[in-house]
Amino acid sequence: MMKNNKGFTLIELIVVIAIMGVILILALPQISKLQSANKDKKYDAYYSSVESGAKLYMDSQAKDLFGSNSSGCVTVDYSDLKKQNLVKDFGSSDVTCGQNNETYVEVRKVNDNFLYSTSLVCRDSKDSKKIVYERKEVPTEPCTNEPDKAGPTVNITPSEHDWVQTKNLKIKIKITDAYTLNKNIGILYYWTNSSGTKVSKDYTYSYKNKKGVKSVSYQIPTKNIPTASGQYKLVVRQWISSSTNGIQDALGNQTVSDATAGLYKIDNVKPTCGSNDGKTTWTNQAFTIKQYCSDDASGCTQNPYSKRFTSSTKTYTFTIKDRAGNTNTCKANVYLDVDKPTCGTNDGKTTWTTQNRKVNVNCKDTGGSGCSQSKFSETFSTDGRTDSITIRDVAGNTTSCTVNKYIDKSAPTCGSVTGQSTSWTKNNRTISVKCSDSLSGCAKNSFSNTFVSTTKTSNITIRDNVGNSRNCSVNVYIDKTPPTCGTVTGSSTQWTNKNRTISVACNDSHSGCAASSYSNTYTTDQKTSNITIKDKLGNSTACPVNVYLDKTKPSISVKFTRDDNGAAYSSGSLADVTIVRNISYSDNLSGVNTIQYNSGGGWATEANTKNYKYTADTVDQHIKFRAIDKAGNSSETSQFHVKIEKDVDKNYNISCSITCHGYGCGLEKPGGGMYYNDSVYKWNLAEAKSGINRSTMGIDYSTDWVHNYCLYNPSNAPNGSRSGCGYAIFNSTTIDYSRSYACSSIVGRACTNKNKCASCTISDRIGC
Repeated sequence: MMKNNKGFTLIELIVVIAIMGVILILALPQISKLQSANKDKKYDAYYSSVESGAKLYMDSQAKDLFGSNSSGCVTVDYSDLKKQNLVKDFGSSDVTCGQNNETYVEVRKVNDNFLYSTSLVCRDSKDSKKIVYERKEVPTEPCTNEPDKAGPTVNITPSEHDWVQTKNLKIKIKITDAYTLNKNIGILYYWTNSSGTKVSKDYTYSYKNKKGVKSVSYQIPTKNIPTASGQYKLVVRQWISSSTNGIQDALGNQTVSDATAGLYKIDNVKPTCGSNDGKTTWTNQAFTIKQYCSDDASGCTQNPYSKRFTSSTKTYTFTIKDRAGNTNTCKANVYLDVDKPTCGTNDGKTTWTTQNRKVNVNCKDTGGSGCSQSKFSETFSTDGRTDSITIRDVAGNTTSCTVNKYIDKSAPTCGSVTGQSTSWTKNNRTISVKCSDSLSGCAKNSFSNTFVSTTKTSNITIRDNVGNSRNCSVNVYIDKTPPTCGTVTGSSTQWTNKNRTISVACNDSHSGCAASSYSNTYTTDQKTSNITIKDKLGNSTACPVNVYLDKTKPSISVKFTRDDNGAAYSSGSLADVTIVRNISYSDNLSGVNTIQYNSGGGWATEANTKNYKYTADTVDQHIKFRAIDKAGNSSETSQFHVKIEKDVDKNYNISCSITCHGYGCGLEKPGGGMYYNDSVYKWNLAEAKSGINRSTMGIDYSTDWVHNYCLYNPSNAPNGSRSGCGYAIFNSTTIDYSRSYACSSIVGRACTNKNKCASCTISDRIGC
């Protein structure tokens, strides 16, 4: 026979594990109870051992403690029992019992009978504040040697209760005596309303106290507690039988009064739902909803109920509760969606473009409100591989969805440069630039160019795969261009005969000039020249300069000729005709600037620098000429003597001065005194051209009509004394003549040559 080897299915295993879990959950409380019960048994046993030790202690110490008294009370400390080895430490290292005077035994002697009451407190050995076991059954009244006369007490727990459900109200009645209760105990109780009117029957409970216990407890059954909502009081009476009220303890003390508890407020009706401010439209913002509650008995524990919603929720059920613990459920609309929508498929591209690109993305939503639209679109215009499109749900939640756009509108980036330099050269230079592009990528890794002309810096254009380009600056530093002529110093268009030093500043915007300026000192005749300037690479330029240096004297010659026959005129000869002067001059560089003459009174500018005619009657002139060029060089002719006296009559002025004395014009004697009453006439004679020929010169004059008399100053006559009047010869331009006081005209004739005379009319100071 074949056996069935089929194993457990997954579902069967899950079911088995679930059953085992349920069993374990049910078993754990029971296990815990068993463990707790075992601990309580150990502590109870230790409690009995402490009380037993006290009884042994009294066997030997009672007489000393009580003497002959038949009644009294003493306290036996735990330390007393330890000293007598009547009790041992609790058998655990984790728990300490009997410390801090918390463990002791009260021994009461009543009518020669001993009653024992024990207090036991055990604490955690590591945490002295933590109590792990406590049992105190000692009377509350002080332990003295006075006998007990108090009867039993009745304690109701809780003595009252705020609003509660009947099922949750646990009322315990406890009867306690300091020594021990009577053997036959009974309890009677009933309920009243808040005003004291009885609303229930009598309920009783009784038992026999066979062991002589000090207290007994009784919990009222739930069925004996009112169920109708309202406020109640509990009345408890101690009894032995229906005919005997009160309870007695073992000493005969009795309590007969009723014990009345406070109000017990009972509410077994659940609260009702009021209004709420729930939402009807979706939102993504957290908010609070208020649910109102109503309860006619105990009242709601809070009103309104509120809850703040922070997670996605469409509806919510509030649990409302009254003060007694009754609950009800109330439904409210929330419509809160805080969950972001999710990105669906998109139609993004992975091929590069320089154009704007439109991309669509689908939307999904799990938060409850749903997407505001099924598809979202975006037109991208900026660079990048990817971008994002924001999708939105109805509640306003957004999600950024990454999509491909692959747009490249940016130029590539210039990388490292090869071949460039900042050192100038006259040679061609090939330069390469690396290209980098983080988007579409470069068309090639590097771009090159060979530069052949003067350039300091230039650009090499790089390109990416979609055509975007960038100019990359490179250092070429090629200088094939000569420098330029700058400011010229020392140059002039004014001629000079002095050495001239000229400098030319050098300008070069590329490699730079080898020197800031270049100069040359000119020492020979020259009008213009060139000064060569150079840059640092040897490129040169000839710069024109104005030297205008002339050290060569001009040439000058003078020729005199007679106007009558054109024959040469000899220096110093006397001529009676016009003399023509011709000046010839030249200068090959600067040119003649001025022609000057000097006739004994210093050099003066000659206006007539070519042909000139001497036409004056009488000239006796020593003259020389010179030519001065524009550079200041001069050439001087030898002195020439010009003499001219032409056959032309000229009038010459004869000045006369008259001195009058007395009643008329008197003659002033040469030695002093007076000649008659005559006047003195002084003639100042001058011949401005050829001069007076003293050997032949004379003055003819006529006497006046009165005396026909003439006197003269013999001292002024160069040829000695002459008698008579009418002609005199003298060697001075000034001569004194005298005549009588009668005034008349005197005519004098001065002659240089015979028959060539000039007359002069003179007037004296009296009107002659």
